[in-house]
Amino acid sequence: MKSNLHCSATNCAFNQTGGCYASQIKVEGFDAAITPETYCNTFRDKDNFNMTNYHGDTSLTSTQNISCSANKCTYNSYGACNASHVDINFENSSCETFVTR
Repeated sequence: MKSNLHCSATNCAFNQTGGCYASQIKVEGFDAAITPETYCNTFRDKDNFNMTNYHGDTSLTSTQNISCSANKCTYNSYGACNASHVDINFENSSCETFVTR
């Protein structure tokens, strides 16, 4: 199954070959004006998070499963993401799809 969400944060426990298996993610950055001010709040460092103890649904995540608090983002529609494709950054798990309104 393909997803329109691509995650480059290979150190995230939910990332499996670029796909996110957190079932849903939350992008934070309430007052973000630039991309580095956003971040995936669902990110869990795989060295410190044990997926075998995780009891949530681990379906492949798509943009329909993203809640977003970045109020100044073009793709934020009442707290939901309406981008056709989302990329999460490797280095700081920021939302690379962020575009200021």
